Amino acid sequence: KDGMAQDFCIMGDLTDLQTTEINAAFDIFDADQDESITSNELEAALRSVGLQPSKEAIAAHKKLYEDSGKIHKHDFATIVQRDLPTADTPEAVAKLFGALSAGDVITRESLRSGMAKLGERMADKEIDEMFDDADPNCTGVISLPSFTEHLNSRR
Repeated sequence: KDGMAQDFCIMGDLTDLQTTEINAAFDIFDADQDESITSNELEAALRSVGLQPSKEAIAAHKKLYEDSGKIHKHDFATIVQRDLPTADTPEAVAKLFGALSAGDVITRESLRSGMAKLGERMADKEIDEMFDDADPNCTGVISLPSFTEHLNSRR
């Protein structure tokens, strides 16, 4: 199963947290541990990772797997990646900014503590690199507009 986590990362830019969530969601629905879920379980599995697929999207996904009726873990990961929003909504960016900020700005320390609260344990070097990438003018703080611009530039 650890190899599957690597497959997810090869397939795209999933964070460790996203990979963990996908694996956990899949494993909950893979009761017989055969590395597959039924197409009937797909909607609930997608909702468990925070997606809100339309009935039409679910029907289209099910149609792809109607021959076997089974969706394997790597297929599930592909569906999740495809259905993840391609651009962060202003509300989602503001919520993430709030989780990482110390008031009106993100500081190195607020980034460090915010990432830890979000379950992302990172080395100081990783925090520094992340902060420096989002603070190209070396102001020592990241404002909401700079943060939004940085997130959008990564897409």
